[in-house]
Amino acid sequence: MDYRKIIIVGETNIGRSFMAECILRGILQKRNCQNIEVVSRGLVVLFSEPVAPGAAKILREKGYSIENFRSAQLTEEDLVSADLVLTITKGLAEQIKESFDVQTASYMSIGTFIDIDSTEAEEKIPKVTEEDPETYQQCFDILEPLMEAVADRIIGELLV
Repeated sequence: MDYRKIIIVGETNIGRSFMAECILRGILQKRNCQNIEVVSRGLVVLFSEPVAPGAAKILREKGYSIENFRSAQLTEEDLVSADLVLTITKGLAEQIKESFDVQTASYMSIGTFIDIDSTEAEEKIPKVTEEDPETYQQCFDILEPLMEAVADRIIGELLV
């Protein structure tokens, strides 16, 4: 598979999916995979808003680059242009399949893509809230190795 554009989908696109996007992009850049675009989108984005401050803070502390980011709604155009759509949960992958009539991309949860029990992976990725800033650290600690595994698979498939 040739991955040129990867979309990571979360609920609102201000926390977990944004964090996953930044982490995966950073890992791919460190591994000299400059020609892969990584973006994130939300299934329920009523209006564009900046990333959650707690998410931005932990990513900066860990050395990940944060560009001028605002949440964005997943669109049919996104799906048509994507080579791979990864979701934070298996349920979100199902919602995309039900909500959009686009067959071009491959839709799967992060856990499914890296061949682990996706229910287990989903349960480990905590919902993040500004009321509980520690959730951002917990989320980062779980997402970073998952994104490392995603990068390993992507790079492995590019070499085949």
